[in-house]
Amino acid sequence: MSFEKLSTRQKMINMMYLVLTAMLALNVSAEILKAFHNAEVKMDRTVENGMRKNDYTVSLIAKYCSDLPNDMHGKRTLAKAYQVNKIADEGVLYFQRLKEELVANAGGRKKTDLFPNGDPLEEVANPDNTELHANLLINEGKGKEVKNKINELRNRLIKILDNPLEQNQIHSDLVTPNPINPAQSWESEMFENVPLAGVVAMLSNVQNDIRNTEFQVLETLKSSLTNNLEVVDKLEPAIIPINGSNITLGNRFQAKIFLAAMSSKAQPQIEVNGVPLKIENGYGIYDVVANREGENKFNAIISTTNASGKKQRFESVGTYYTAAPTAVISATKMNVIYMGLENPISVSVPGVNTKDVKVSCSEASVLSLGSSQGNYFLKPTSNITSSEITVKAEVNGRVMGLTKYRIRRVPKPTLMLGSIEVSGPVSAARVRSINGVFTILRDFIYENVMYTPQTWTLAYQAKNSQQVVLENGKGSNLSAAMRNTLSNAKPGDKIVLTNVTAMGPSGAVKIPNSLIIDVSQ
Repeated sequence: MSFEKLSTRQKMINMMYLVLTAMLALNVSAEILKAFHNAEVKMDRTVENGMRKNDYTVSLIAKYCSDLPNDMHGKRTLAKAYQVNKIADEGVLYFQRLKEELVANAGGRKKTDLFPNGDPLEEVANPDNTELHANLLINEGKGKEVKNKINELRNRLIKILDNPLEQNQIHSDLVTPNPINPAQSWESEMFENVPLAGVVAMLSNVQNDIRNTEFQVLETLKSSLTNNLEVVDKLEPAIIPINGSNITLGNRFQAKIFLAAMSSKAQPQIEVNGVPLKIENGYGIYDVVANREGENKFNAIISTTNASGKKQRFESVGTYYTAAPTAVISATKMNVIYMGLENPISVSVPGVNTKDVKVSCSEASVLSLGSSQGNYFLKPTSNITSSEITVKAEVNGRVMGLTKYRIRRVPKPTLMLGSIEVSGPVSAARVRSINGVFTILRDFIYENVMYTPQTWTLAYQAKNSQQVVLENGKGSNLSAAMRNTLSNAKPGDKIVLTNVTAMGPSGAVKIPNSLIIDVSQ
């Protein structure tokens, strides 16, 4: 076999043909590039719809927590749902910025009269470019970061679920499988020799995979709240009195009856002594009038159906005790009250809420201490003439008890001239320090009870002198002249304080005794 010898010109033509054929093989048709763009647009809309769908799922979990604010599992689930949202949003934003960077490096998107700046949904300006993004993703290592990001997002989203069984039920497309050619990297297989339009569409698909994985995790979280109620293995009926188990005759006994460890979604049937109770929020309220003294028992029957359809029945016996009405009224300080003072007393009726007890006294005003229930101030009227008063406690118009108190006036005060309170010899130095007239109430059971001097007479006579310096004063202060006289006191001088009146809690009183002082050395 022989071959025709080719000229140099013919060899050049043949080589150019081979190069053209290779270029045609690499060239991607406009139809395929358009299909990539359409896929990108569709994926972007799917990502947006997925975000709305996932936000709605989170809103359902939030509503569950709002309806059942005491459900701690619900609160933990809502916190996890917000965490899933945050991780997914961060991932979608990462790939959105990467797409924008790749498109911007390749000249942006095509501009039209409708979108002169290039709308995000318009085709990229150079959709068939394979070099610019390959340099960033392959040569500069950005593709390896993309691979790690996909795997990181998948793991973070799935690990929000605590239960390994729930984690295994998540079928995420956020994966980076090994290339068919072991010598080729994942990023090389995904991005090398691939037109820009295809890379952008693929990244939009990754965003969609993020939203789909987010949806699966959120649905798993929601299902842990909204599955049909499963009754726990150990159930016990509970009876809780609302207003105590010791009830006085004529008052009502109330108790909550429910299944312990139950959900508020349960609607059991509850009967007491054969009478059905109204069910509210999973429990019934037993309400009955206490009409006999002593121990009172009642039978409670709770019937329910578990998730498998099996009926269950629980029985319990409740007990409450009824006592005849009695009132306990006691003085806080002692069994005596004083005119003009607010005397504290306490009143209680066993089995009756203190706010339902009415305390009264015809001879005195009764003032409540406000926040301190059961405690009162008793202040006798100023015109009382008897030596006793009677305090009455009532409940719903029924007298529960009566107690009598003795009436006493506040003791009279001690008369003092400066620091001197006893008649007799007093040193001249001490007399010279006298600064006023005082009336002090000592060792009284109530604190801070005061007497204020009103009027008084002070007489001063020097030794061997017939002249008496006399001052009729008011209040506690001495005149300047009297203070000057006292400052010159000498042994043998005499001082008399008399005719003293003072104002106290019960009004003005006259102090019968006088204070007589002999000035000594």
